[in-house]
Amino acid sequence: MGPLTRPIIALRRWGASDTAGRVRSFLPRPLRSLLHRAQKSVARIPLRIVLPVRPSQTAPVRVVIFGTFAGNWLDRLAESQVWRACPAVTEVLLWPDDPARPFPEPVPGDIHTVVIPLSEDNILGRPRSLAALAPDGRAVATLRNKASFAAYAGAEGLHDLCPVTYATRGQVVFPCIVKYVNAAFAFGSRILRSDRELDDFLHSEPWDGGRFIVQQVVQGALEYSTHCVCRAGRPLWSTTLAFENEEGQPIRRGVAFRSMTTVEPAAVAVAAIERLLLPLGYDGPCSVDYTLRPDGAIAVYEINPRFGGTLMLRENLPQLQQALACIVDNAAH
Repeated sequence: MGPLTRPIIALRRWGASDTAGRVRSFLPRPLRSLLHRAQKSVARIPLRIVLPVRPSQTAPVRVVIFGTFAGNWLDRLAESQVWRACPAVTEVLLWPDDPARPFPEPVPGDIHTVVIPLSEDNILGRPRSLAALAPDGRAVATLRNKASFAAYAGAEGLHDLCPVTYATRGQVVFPCIVKYVNAAFAFGSRILRSDRELDDFLHSEPWDGGRFIVQQVVQGALEYSTHCVCRAGRPLWSTTLAFENEEGQPIRRGVAFRSMTTVEPAAVAVAAIERLLLPLGYDGPCSVDYTLRPDGAIAVYEINPRFGGTLMLRENLPQLQQALACIVDNAAH
């Protein structure tokens, strides 16, 4: 690592910790604002991790992690052990998506550079002159917005794979679920069980405002996330996690759950994922969130055109290593 990498990572981790949050809560507002600006500045500092040279059949690779997403992602990707499944990788740069900071120049010689963008905006803003395995603009626009995804599934004749999306108030069957179209980790989602609850919601959010969709509630015994790395819509690698929700929590929010288990995906899920991704010619990592109906049919809630948050959990390190190795091995100009 560079001389400042470890202390910067430690500072980032502390800033995101509960302890730091409690300390900030006791400070006056001006100091809290100052600390918030300092934390954002630290997050924009590029980091360099130098990895030991290991035997490899391919040319050396420098990986540039471009941008950020959730708070713990850069910390995880800065760990040397994450890259053990990629013997060709000799250097990892954690590079902010900052217009004021030029992208690092290609390395002279035979070192191959692979860019791995993290958020949807980072994917769209990545430099196109360097190798990557990432979705195109159409795929990102379709999948990052829940209303666009529902419209896409309907237009492609794939609506049977997803919950019903109600086009008008008169179509709503209770219970229903309200989802903000651009929210991640189910933030803002809520289940409504009566006309009165829906009326209360619509009092502050007009139906035609474009900020939310209303869908059929489909609750299976378990929720699933299949994390994939794809090329042209076909998974090159995948792993599937099954979740039990916290008691009394009908919606899984972010990485909060009662239990998480790695499972073999149902055949119907494997087929559905390809049906949904093939028309987009999808490239790169994604996560598919779904449940199985009582009759065994699938109901896909959403497809995130990026890494899924649960892949970054420490207990899923082997799967993250496999996903990164697949991206590095298959990235192309």
